[in-house]
Amino acid sequence: MANEEELRQQAVVLYGQGVKVAEIARRIGRSRQWVYTWLHRHAEGVESWNKSHSKAPLHSANKTSQTMEDLVVETRLRLEAAPYMESGAYAIWHDLKSRGVIPPSVATINRIISAHGLTRKKVPYQKSDIDYPEIPQGTQQMDLIGPRYIRGGSRFYLLTIISNDTRHAGVYPMLSKRAADITRSVTSFWKAYTIPDFLQLDNELSFKGSNRHPRGLGLLMRTALQLNVTPRFIPIGEPWRNGVIERFNQKVERTLLLQRHKDFADLACHAREFMAAHNSTHHYSPLGQKTPDQLDDELNLPIVPLNDDYEVNERPKLDSDNLNEIHFIRLVRSDLTINVLNTEIQVDPMLMHTYVEAQLLVNDHLLLIKQDGKTVQTVAFTMPVI
Repeated sequence: MANEEELRQQAVVLYGQGVKVAEIARRIGRSRQWVYTWLHRHAEGVESWNKSHSKAPLHSANKTSQTMEDLVVETRLRLEAAPYMESGAYAIWHDLKSRGVIPPSVATINRIISAHGLTRKKVPYQKSDIDYPEIPQGTQQMDLIGPRYIRGGSRFYLLTIISNDTRHAGVYPMLSKRAADITRSVTSFWKAYTIPDFLQLDNELSFKGSNRHPRGLGLLMRTALQLNVTPRFIPIGEPWRNGVIERFNQKVERTLLLQRHKDFADLACHAREFMAAHNSTHHYSPLGQKTPDQLDDELNLPIVPLNDDYEVNERPKLDSDNLNEIHFIRLVRSDLTINVLNTEIQVDPMLMHTYVEAQLLVNDHLLLIKQDGKTVQTVAFTMPVI
């Protein structure tokens, strides 16, 4: 029967033959952590690497071993180089654990990253003193990235969309930002995931309609209303109010958009790979270090996908059975006006320097100005025949 030193040598030989660590551990009856320990000991190049060392403590109990520091640094660099992967302290912790290594604390990992000059600077978030309406449950945020260019000059856009509750996300390349392309991309996400209660978006013209007919609802708006989804527009000029999708876009920028794409079809393939990797492996600290897939399983929120056979029509039909509400969050400035569908609305002086939520009741041709959930002003707002 082989002694410990022979087993250590055997592990190194098997690893050199291309045998996986898990299989080595199974063959010699040791843990994967044990295999990693002796592989790293051998890699250090010390002649007596397979000899047992004294177990007496040589260093402070709080000092992380050099081997573990090297592992953390190696993992950080590998994750940063890998397409679509997160590389923060929590991502490193999960990666080490998945490889059979007992990871140090997240605080220790952050210390190691900082000591090796591998940190990324973050811009601190400064909260406004003005109260802002809370995002309701069942909200998805969407945005548009572009135009960008594939090598050779082909222009494209990316429609990004994410659940505010679970961070389940989608990325859809488009050749244009026409309303039809945007709407098909959004409904593709609803088919693959679920129809939301609210769709939160910025004031991009392609999302609303046209300047020529400012109160005529565009294709995306009509499609959302037909499916009983309430569009929710953030304040003009305040993209950070869509913070979840903005941070997600940063992930897209530093992963998917840094990847080389041969053509549009290649980009579409990489986008699908990115979506799968994000939803299954990205851990979100605000959600208890869970991935979107884990949150979907644990929260048990209603999942109601759009029927696969649903097709986007040129002019979706709306009727009185639809909810037909559109919400606009606006900051009331000193001129006491807010802009709704390119229309200036005068509001009560008591609302100066506060945020309001203007709820457009399309069927009733009314605009309800609300604050803290209470209607403080009602304004007539004539809409075209729907």
